[in-house]
Amino acid sequence: MTRIDAIDLFLLQVPDFDAARDPVKDALLVRVRAGQLEGWGECEAAPFVSLAAFVTPESHSTSQPIGASVLGERLEDPADIARITQRVAENSMNVLQAPHVYSGVEMALWDALGKKLEEPVYRLLGYEMAFPKQPYVVHPFASAPEQTYLDMRRIARAGYRAVKTGSNGFGGGDFAADRDQLAAAREGLGPDGRLFLDAARVWGNDVAAARSYSHLLDAFDVEWVEEPFDATALGAFADFSHYHGRKRVAAGENVHSIAQARQLLDIADVGVIQIDCGRIGGIAAARDIALYADQRGASFVNHTYTSHLALSASLQSYAGLERHSLCEYPMDQSSLSWAICSEHLLPDGEGKICAPEKVGLGLPVAPEAVQKYAVDMEIRFGGTLLYRTPSIRLAPEEG
Repeated sequence: MTRIDAIDLFLLQVPDFDAARDPVKDALLVRVRAGQLEGWGECEAAPFVSLAAFVTPESHSTSQPIGASVLGERLEDPADIARITQRVAENSMNVLQAPHVYSGVEMALWDALGKKLEEPVYRLLGYEMAFPKQPYVVHPFASAPEQTYLDMRRIARAGYRAVKTGSNGFGGGDFAADRDQLAAAREGLGPDGRLFLDAARVWGNDVAAARSYSHLLDAFDVEWVEEPFDATALGAFADFSHYHGRKRVAAGENVHSIAQARQLLDIADVGVIQIDCGRIGGIAAARDIALYADQRGASFVNHTYTSHLALSASLQSYAGLERHSLCEYPMDQSSLSWAICSEHLLPDGEGKICAPEKVGLGLPVAPEAVQKYAVDMEIRFGGTLLYRTPSIRLAPEEG
């Protein structure tokens, strides 16, 4: 019987971080070892806080370290992962970082189980096949519309047909400046390109402010606007969804439970639910939300701006849902996140990507990158060593 022997967490960090060059400063990778199996995952969360949540000494029965519910458990079939997930939910319900750190652990469990059963993860989730998805890349507005135009032309010439843009002051009420940015983005991308806007919660809880921009979004054929309000502003979302159009409002990247995602679909009435596999609790939770969104007539889209390991995990969750055909796609080849994997999910001749047909998550982690960027650290509680940066060379197949 295969049991989980070890869970190793690696905090990676760019030593000379420059936000203009690298969108991601750090990352937290998870390696699960079970017998001769090895699986990898990634948490989308503040790494230091997540490390503490994983190793924290027990405070009481519902504030236990996440690792205590995972180590030693059986890993033979998908039901085992469901059982472990429930244990973590019960035993760490008052460790508020638990969903974030467990997301990476859960990804790694699926990766290891897929290798054991010699199947891609999406098949273990119940899907018969993986449908291709159209990638959209994320590129905020430049400081000037002229540069925004050039950036969008470069992206279009690289073969990408969909872009999410925004930020850099957009939505603050300077309609002329915001119109110029949208016009530049639309012209650079071309009339046939798909344009999405990340409003980055700029309107807080102010529905009137969002409504005042609706005509501007119409003028430049913005397909949907993401996160126009604070994540908890369900009433504002509902009002704007009914005014602007349900299928033209997106939200969900910040939620960390299935219940929260359902509230966005049921109460806020958004038509596009965007879920981060590294925050929600892992692949199975994202799958459950995707299936619920499908029932509600909404669209499911991943939220992924880190590694292609996280991208593969996200794709698994809705691989078999043909109607849900968009995916957020990390394309920055100079970033720490790109270096994490030794292989990547590249667009095919039609510009589409698909969940890998390889076993597990299908993307090997590059040990040299982990070794290069890993932060050497320890966490002690009194005289007890709770954590020490593991060695990347501890994998069973490497001896």
